[in-house]
Amino acid sequence: MKKKEHARFTGWHLHFAIASTIFLLCAVVIFACFQYYTKLQETVKAETGGYLQEISKQIGANTSHAIEDNFTLLATAAMLLENSGISNFAQLDTIMEEQQQHWIFKHILLVDHHGVAYDTHGNSSLLESAPYLQEAIVARKRSMSTSQMMGNTECVVFALPLDGLTLNGTEIAALIGTYDLSTFDRILSMTAFDGKGYGYIIRRDGTVVIPSSSPFAPKTGYNLLSSLMNASFAGIEKANTIVSNIAHGKTGQAELTMDGVSLYMAYTPLKTQEWYLLTFVPVAVANAKSILLLRMTALLCALITLIFCTLLITLGLSTYRHKRKLEQIAYIDPITGGNTIQRFYVQVAELLAHPNLPQYALIYTNISKFKVLNEQLGRAVCDIILTTLSKSIQKDLDSHECLGRLFADNFCILLHYKGEEDLTQRLNIWDENYNASLQENNIVWLPLNMEIGVYILEDLTLPLPDMVDRAKLALREAHHDPDASVHYKIYDERVRKGLLREKQLEDMMKKALDQSEFQVYLQPKYLTNSECIGGAEALARWNSPTEGMIYPDEFISLFEKNGFIIQLDLWVFEQVCQTLRNWLDMGYHPMRISVNCSRIHLKVPNFLNQYKKITERYAIPPKLLEIELTENVVFSDVKQLTGIISEIHALGFSCSMDDFGSGYSSLNLIQDIPVDVLKLDKIFFRSGAENLDRTESVVRSILAMAKALSMETVAEGVEEKAQVEMLKHLGCDYIQGYYFARPMPISQFQALAFGKVVI
Repeated sequence: MKKKEHARFTGWHLHFAIASTIFLLCAVVIFACFQYYTKLQETVKAETGGYLQEISKQIGANTSHAIEDNFTLLATAAMLLENSGISNFAQLDTIMEEQQQHWIFKHILLVDHHGVAYDTHGNSSLLESAPYLQEAIVARKRSMSTSQMMGNTECVVFALPLDGLTLNGTEIAALIGTYDLSTFDRILSMTAFDGKGYGYIIRRDGTVVIPSSSPFAPKTGYNLLSSLMNASFAGIEKANTIVSNIAHGKTGQAELTMDGVSLYMAYTPLKTQEWYLLTFVPVAVANAKSILLLRMTALLCALITLIFCTLLITLGLSTYRHKRKLEQIAYIDPITGGNTIQRFYVQVAELLAHPNLPQYALIYTNISKFKVLNEQLGRAVCDIILTTLSKSIQKDLDSHECLGRLFADNFCILLHYKGEEDLTQRLNIWDENYNASLQENNIVWLPLNMEIGVYILEDLTLPLPDMVDRAKLALREAHHDPDASVHYKIYDERVRKGLLREKQLEDMMKKALDQSEFQVYLQPKYLTNSECIGGAEALARWNSPTEGMIYPDEFISLFEKNGFIIQLDLWVFEQVCQTLRNWLDMGYHPMRISVNCSRIHLKVPNFLNQYKKITERYAIPPKLLEIELTENVVFSDVKQLTGIISEIHALGFSCSMDDFGSGYSSLNLIQDIPVDVLKLDKIFFRSGAENLDRTESVVRSILAMAKALSMETVAEGVEEKAQVEMLKHLGCDYIQGYYFARPMPISQFQALAFGKVVI
């Protein structure tokens, strides 16, 4: 899989994961809302059914009480008649007129054994021979019936057997009272449901005893249960179940549709005559408030779901964008648009985790004198150079190779290693791609000089940063062929031995400092005109009891890398202060001594406080001390350095720039660095007397500039008489070099400078 395809796959996989998570969470919320809504709907339905059942029971109780009250009144009348001793209708009429005002019956009738009914005046009225009459006359039981027409009015008939009453020679068998059917309508009505509920009283076989007169009641036959058999029921309740429940005297409720209207029905047995009360309420009426609540709940659930999903999607998008932004910061180099070193490490780990690995090599690149390019061309142009270089290398890599920028002009590359010849060819391809890109984009610039270190991956357990360090170490050994634009060196045994030597020195350094194995040497600085000692530079030497003299070229760069140089510099500074204190106590007139200050010190806040404390401890006049800063320190951060030099001056120390010219310093930039002394690097005097004229031209310019800026000048590395004469002629202030004296122990310097030896 190609890198771009892999990136697209990874991106798609990330999108899918985020989208799936959002969808799942939204589905959970929707399901939870649906469950809540369903549960609420069931609760509302159950509460409505329970409420309807309670109302039905109440109506049933009222109906039973009304029937019992009527039978009680009729029984009272029967008792009165049986005990009155009357024998004709005239006497009956008199009694009935007196009692009529206390009764609520519409008609009072007396029935003989033949079923002939007589009113209180003795007028006969034939009634239908109905079962209720047979029960009263024959079975001698009280009975009740409906749908009996008295005149033009349908009424309820209550029948009660009579004993021992004979009127006008006719034996009376039963007493009948009629009850206006509309009175039961009032009992059966339900105001709780806006008057749209209604009720029926039926026998257990379904025969309608008291029908509903409500305009909302459906048209049914004489048997209500037969009509229910044709209705459509919701849920598990069925018509035959209801019929069975009524037959066994059970209560219950159901939801059904009859004549196109959805209804709640409750059935409750009455205490009288084994009758049943059936109450009906339209679902729309019963659930009016509940439906509003459910709709509001559904709307609220939908709103919550929408808000939650929106927030979730927004959060997901925000998280995705934030992650992409963090990945971009962590993995995308802001200058080249390629990989950062962090992304490079990730890709290398992925590639090295595969089985059957090919031989890999780790490449560390450096652009020669890139800092000089930054000063001369500006950062914007150099960023273009880095971007072009990155793309030129990336163009040659396959899907199992990768590139990342470590920092500045340093890149790390993992590529297949098929031998040194193939490596050389690929490095040249990178150089060709780079030059071709410059031409395509009309960028006018000289070809780059690339320095490359190569580490062939043999020990895959080695941490990646250590592999990079080994490639970097090999880079230091790269040979500079003036005819080649690319220089490389492969990490080998000699480089490994160098690492072991560094480790050995690191193991020894702290103990060596504690046991005074380090020594301070002083190299005199001679006044050019008088050729007398006018100052000195303090240099560190390591005199090991086991190895002998270890020179600075071997340990200074190591100490700068591991930070131990800070302790060593402070130790040298204290030794110099102690020496100056001795000279002052001995009555000498000491000259100014310069001490080196490594660039590592600049990373430590307020590092000059330590120098100040040491100076105050030995009561040394600050004018006798000079802090030397190397040229690479000067040009790393001009603004920061200017502030540090101001602090040096504030403490009373002088400040010098060492090795001027070794890094191709900009003559224009030196005017912004307020140093007191400019030390010309020994590189100007290596050619000896052969190119003295050319040397003189360059040195004259530097000295003239220094004089114009009121800087003292020191020439280092002077070894020949002709160079001395030239420097005298040009007006250099001091000369430091083997021509006059080499670095020497403090005792020898004292003897040379003051004519006395320290014992």
